[in-house]
Amino acid sequence: MTTIKQKQARRRRGRAVAYGAVSAAWALTVWLSAILSPPDWLHGVALFVHLASLVVGLGAVLMIEWHALLWATGWSTVRELRQADRTMILPVWAGLGGLLASGALLEPDLTSTPTQVKLAAVLVLSLNGVALTRWTSDLARLPPTARFRALPRGVRTWFVVSALVSQAAWWTAVLIGLLNATG
Repeated sequence: MTTIKQKQARRRRGRAVAYGAVSAAWALTVWLSAILSPPDWLHGVALFVHLASLVVGLGAVLMIEWHALLWATGWSTVRELRQADRTMILPVWAGLGGLLASGALLEPDLTSTPTQVKLAAVLVLSLNGVALTRWTSDLARLPPTARFRALPRGVRTWFVVSALVSQAAWWTAVLIGLLNATG
């Protein structure tokens, strides 16, 4: 029989592995973008994949965070938030994976400060996504009718800060990407 402490330790190890995997994928993308020089036709395909992945990944994040906001304001239940998270988590990570894979082929100017800020934002949103897995596992243990206001103040604060970090990082990356593409 597995104890609660053993399950928590297993979840912590899983998150540690996920932090490492996300960081390694990000570093690999940056490294590949510095050494690859794709032909023009591949650059166009990569740009399309990048934009499609942005729509999928950010769209799924927005759906989850919309449901979180509805729960936090009392307009829906934690059960509905958990369902949205279970439904949208695959598109979030698929979108992020597509962004990383295609980003390696877009030949970003790694010496540009805005590009460096964008890359940092992508790393932050990725690591924050891993951190949020702790929150979602905690949500799974709540009764389906649990209210956001009933949570301890520190937990509510962590929840809101994580959502704000997520949105700030995603939109920073989007805006800098737009400026880089049009400037």
